[in-house]
Amino acid sequence: MYKKFFMGIAAMAALTLVSCSSDDLNSLSDNSSKNEAISFDGYLGRSTVAVNGTRGSVETKKTLIGEGKGFGVFGYYNSSATDHNSTPDQSFNANLFTNEHVTCLSEGANWTYSPLKFWPTQGHIDFLAYAPYDGTNTTLTGTSINFEVSKTIANQKDLLWANAENKTKDNISSTGNKVKFHFYHALSRLGYTVKLFENKTYNNVTFTLNKITLAGSSDGTSKNAFYTKGTIDLSKAPGSGDLWNTSSSSTNEAKQNFPWVSSDKQVDNTGIKNAETDYLFVIPQDFSQDKTEEHDVDELYVIVEYTISYGDGTTQPVKNTVYKQIKKKFLQGKAYTLNLTIGLPIEFDVEVVEDWKAPEDGTGDINIGSNDTPWER
Repeated sequence: MYKKFFMGIAAMAALTLVSCSSDDLNSLSDNSSKNEAISFDGYLGRSTVAVNGTRGSVETKKTLIGEGKGFGVFGYYNSSATDHNSTPDQSFNANLFTNEHVTCLSEGANWTYSPLKFWPTQGHIDFLAYAPYDGTNTTLTGTSINFEVSKTIANQKDLLWANAENKTKDNISSTGNKVKFHFYHALSRLGYTVKLFENKTYNNVTFTLNKITLAGSSDGTSKNAFYTKGTIDLSKAPGSGDLWNTSSSSTNEAKQNFPWVSSDKQVDNTGIKNAETDYLFVIPQDFSQDKTEEHDVDELYVIVEYTISYGDGTTQPVKNTVYKQIKKKFLQGKAYTLNLTIGLPIEFDVEVVEDWKAPEDGTGDINIGSNDTPWER
């Protein structure tokens, strides 16, 4: 079956070369074999922010556009119209697209790849996709790819994935005769804000944020927190409990902590927030479980170091280190913000002024001038 299928592709490709000047999708005329070429489009569910496409930033459809960007596609042909893996030689290892780089050079242009592949006249194709494209470190095992979270926040990727099953030339007419991918965020995204208590303004006082660390222990060093790597199954639907396999990061040595902020930032009554390139992208992980003597769990602490400097010329700067355990289950595709408040002022109040009371032994009255205690003359 595969021999017949690829012979059909070769014949169709030859016809296309006769009638078209190039293999670019935009060059195919309406009366050519345009509807036979496999073409792609992609869109993304609503993103929390839209930023530039640098690593460490949120990916949107817009950030995937441009030279060298785009997404990767794996495609598997099956001679059966509906059944997956109906025969041993029609497994997911029989590939038609192998990390095919699909790009769009500008907004409004088509998503293209080269050389073109064409729709078979029988059977169907299952597609898997991911973004951003990686041409050197992406190998498909079954329906999964490996993913590693960079310790350098600026190099972290906002991993996207999509799939489109059971596609044929006849069932894609509703999507403009294109395989349309709905991409989802595969990771959990973490951001932060830092503000002063009640957003107050204080005279002659400066608050400087020195460091924010996310770690598996309150001391920041004795235990690691986040998975460093895992495999994602591109064939799964959003919210699937088995989307990620993190067994390779089960030990403490295979986890990592993040020094999130390591340079001084002044905090005033307007507060500060992470830069668009300072979001953390982490593999979904459960930090909500309670630790027992018999059962160790993943733990997460936020550790904040900040300095209070006084402008009176006499009080020395005071450096503070505070921490708090975060008991939260981070879910796929969800954005979380750590809202951190510092600078709890030392304030005074008068609770009560105690009333005068007589001695408990009843000797509060001192009588003078009575028969018992006459005046002296």
